[in-house]
Amino acid sequence: MDTVEYDLLVIGGGPAGSCAAATARQHGLRTLVVEKCAFPRFRLGESLLPAGNRVLQQIGVWPKVEAAGFVPKYGAEFHRSDGSGEKKVVFSRSLIPGLDRAFQVERAKFDSLLLEHARECGAEVRMETAVTSLEATADGHRANLVGPAGASTVRVPWVIDATGRESALTSEQKRTLDPSPFPKRMAIYSHFHGVARAAGPEGGNILVVRLEHGWCWLIPIDAERTSVGIVTSVQAFRAAGASPQVYFEGAVAGSPKLRQLLRRAVPVLGFQVTSDYSYFRRDLAQERLVLVGDAAGFFDPIFSSGVYLALSSARLAAELVGRAHAAGRPLTAREQRRYTRAVKRHAGVFQRLIAAFYDDDAFDVFMCEEIPWDLKPGLTSIVAGHADLTWPLWWRYNVFLTVCRLQRYWKIVKRPVPAAENSADQALPGQAAH
Repeated sequence: MDTVEYDLLVIGGGPAGSCAAATARQHGLRTLVVEKCAFPRFRLGESLLPAGNRVLQQIGVWPKVEAAGFVPKYGAEFHRSDGSGEKKVVFSRSLIPGLDRAFQVERAKFDSLLLEHARECGAEVRMETAVTSLEATADGHRANLVGPAGASTVRVPWVIDATGRESALTSEQKRTLDPSPFPKRMAIYSHFHGVARAAGPEGGNILVVRLEHGWCWLIPIDAERTSVGIVTSVQAFRAAGASPQVYFEGAVAGSPKLRQLLRRAVPVLGFQVTSDYSYFRRDLAQERLVLVGDAAGFFDPIFSSGVYLALSSARLAAELVGRAHAAGRPLTAREQRRYTRAVKRHAGVFQRLIAAFYDDDAFDVFMCEEIPWDLKPGLTSIVAGHADLTWPLWWRYNVFLTVCRLQRYWKIVKRPVPAAENSADQALPGQAAH
């Protein structure tokens, strides 16, 4: 017989699930988290955004994150493939207070820390446990689980789905997608020793090198290891007819900037692939079920927005559930729409910036070191993850996007002359190989 042992079932123990569980416990909900994997486990998304700090503070885990020894991240650097131009984004120069820094994290350690915090907040956590089916009932959901102790069934009033992009748990709600604004892309990545880094605090910056069909990330995750990944279109990868490692090596060989940064780099992890970025579910909330994080949608990792959107959507969803539960009712149709719009509004800020990054003309504007009309602090705030467009940010962002559109017809910003082939292969001042 089914028993109501919990108020909330959170499916998935990543950052979104852990944040949802910790928030639910603040509302007094009896919470069960089920996670199909054993932790620690490898995940991408190692570069956090300063805007996510607020959520980590709200759920009480921030002191633990600060004490974990992660690499401080004070900014981001964007480079042209040939080394002819670079743009440094320093988070402390944003319009919004409190965006001075974030962290580069090893996700296995970071995710374990967040999940353990949810447990310490009072959530029950079952590892290596999968939800095999989820059935709506008159007053909630019935979930069939399979874990180390065998099969079991729980009946709960509320479900938060934090299963991520790759989930066997499907439904009509999750199959119905918005039209994708981007082509299908994929990432080929590994961890390396010996990647060149700047000296001092800048050595913790994420480096992004724009390539012909995509871009490359370089994220320092500890004193020795750097996460390096090539993002490209699925079409370009298939046309090349190469293995993932050969494609990766070819992209590096074709970029003077990457050759400089990776000339002493040695992979310490097998090359891995993830694909099919860019999707968003049409409806993110039902009466008693809410999608959060990558289960709701994902566009592209270029501006490291994934973990921030996971945390912010999970916090919003769990607070919504907590209030409705206290009132003894399901989510209203208006609450469902408002949640969907709120998550998509935040994601849409990054979507437009992502589109600008991939557009050659708009990228010239983005890379301009001194954008006129005092636009730079606003753009810095958004790159730091502040997607709540208050007036000072809204007008700067929209003027920036307008200049990007005008750049197609009038070259407001000059594209730099490509650097000499051998110049980018020289070490830059202040750089050293680690």
